[in-house]
Amino acid sequence: MLFNFIRNKMHIELIAEPTEDPDSPEPEPGNHTHLDHNVTYFVVEFNAGSAYITLLDARWIDCFNLINMSDLQSIIEKTIGSGPHLVSLPDGLITLAIIASDDAHMCQLNGDFRDKPEPTNVLSFPDGTFEEIEGEFHLGDIFLGYEIIKSEAETQDIPLRNHLLHLIVHGILHLLGYDHQEEHQAQIMEQKEVLLLSLFNIPDPYSL
Repeated sequence: MLFNFIRNKMHIELIAEPTEDPDSPEPEPGNHTHLDHNVTYFVVEFNAGSAYITLLDARWIDCFNLINMSDLQSIIEKTIGSGPHLVSLPDGLITLAIIASDDAHMCQLNGDFRDKPEPTNVLSFPDGTFEEIEGEFHLGDIFLGYEIIKSEAETQDIPLRNHLLHLIVHGILHLLGYDHQEEHQAQIMEQKEVLLLSLFNIPDPYSL
C-alpha cells in the first residue's frame, strides 16, 4: 500500500463553531463543522467504510472548510455506490486515502510513476488490498496538488469547492477502474462524473 502510514493514529480535531446564544438549538450535523488550523488528518465515515484524509500542506485547511462535511461524506458514498464498476467490490468495509499535497510533491509522483515530471491536479493509485483481519478493502490512494487546483479554479472562474469535489469524484472513479485514455472511456467516465456532481448542484465541469 503506497501510503499505509496514514492508518496510524494521528491528530484528529473536528471542531463545531460555537453559536452566539448558548441556549440556541444544536446545529445540524455537518452544517457548521470546520477544521481547526492545527488539523493535519481527519476521517470521513460513510455507510460502506471510511476515507482517511491527510493534509500535507496547511493551505488545504481553508479549502476543505469550504465543503460541508456532510457533503463530502455523501459525495464519496454516492461515487462508490454508483456501480456497477469495473472493479468488483467485495463484502466488507471500503477504505480509501486522500492526500492533499502541493505541486512539488505532485511533480515528483508524476515523474516517478508516470514519467511526466510536471505537476498535475490529481493522481490516483489503485490498491485493491483486502485486509482479512480487519475485514477492509482498500481501494487506493488519491493525491491532490494545491497550487494547480487553486489556479485552475481561478482560471476557469469556478468555485474552488466545486472544483475540489469534482477532482475527488474523478480520483475515486479512477480507483474504481475508470479511465480516459480512449475517447469511449472518457465519455463513460465524464458522464458518470457529471451525473454525480449534479446531485450536489455542481454544473457540468466539461461544458465550461
